[in-house]
Amino acid sequence: MAEDKTIFTQQFKAFYLQYAGELLFFARKFVDNQTAEDIVHDIFLKIWDKKSTVVVEREIRTYMLSIVQNACYDYLKHQAIADSFMGKAVQQLKMEELEYLSSSSDDLFDKQKLQAIYTTIEELPPKSRDIFKKAYLEGQKHTAIAKELNISPRTVETHVYKSLKFLRKNLATLFNYLLFFHW
Repeated sequence: MAEDKTIFTQQFKAFYLQYAGELLFFARKFVDNQTAEDIVHDIFLKIWDKKSTVVVEREIRTYMLSIVQNACYDYLKHQAIADSFMGKAVQQLKMEELEYLSSSSDDLFDKQKLQAIYTTIEELPPKSRDIFKKAYLEGQKHTAIAKELNISPRTVETHVYKSLKFLRKNLATLFNYLLFFHW
């Protein structure tokens, strides 16, 4: 049993060393370095988890390249949808803010609400706050933020999601309080 594990580990290392570099090079043609590493890492991790015997044949290179190609395609497709959604969300948020500010009858109340939003944004953890400001206040795309901060786009998405959740929770309570005392 232990001998089988050792044999698999040795075969896996040899397999990894033989193909990882080429797969990374191939993936980097389509996605950024961090994402390419994530994709290739995930593929090898799936192979490791399955503990399947890796049979090295001529076709395995083509098969591995097609797996990477499909993973890159899926990532880019997902990113395009996310970027489109985020672009629309940012635009909608800005339009709503402009409409809200222009239709307001009570400047003091509006200033309180706007100040509450910015104060709550400042309560976010530093990295989340920085990413959220870049995404929502500056309108940067997740991929651009990821590249600038040298993190994966998935990490950016996670920070934005958690920031929005925090803001919704804290601002809902605060706005209910302001509305109650405003009237």
